[in-house]
Amino acid sequence: MAIEQISFNDETLSLETPVTVTDFLSQQSQTGRFVVVINDQVVSASAFDEQQIKAGDRVEILSPISGG
Repeated sequence: MAIEQISFNDETLSLETPVTVTDFLSQQSQTGRFVVVINDQVVSASAFDEQQIKAGDRVEILSPISGG
């Protein structure tokens, strides 16, 4: 693994890449329900263990919004 930069919620962040979404969320102490978007693509929760975050990716974590 190499130390690389990504964009996380519009801030530059250095981390060892590649890393899975699950591991990244754990490293960022993110708990609960939310939506993960990588490079403008929503990542389904079922893919968190397989989807990797790589150097240069734009990662956003959003709170889900209930509607009705």
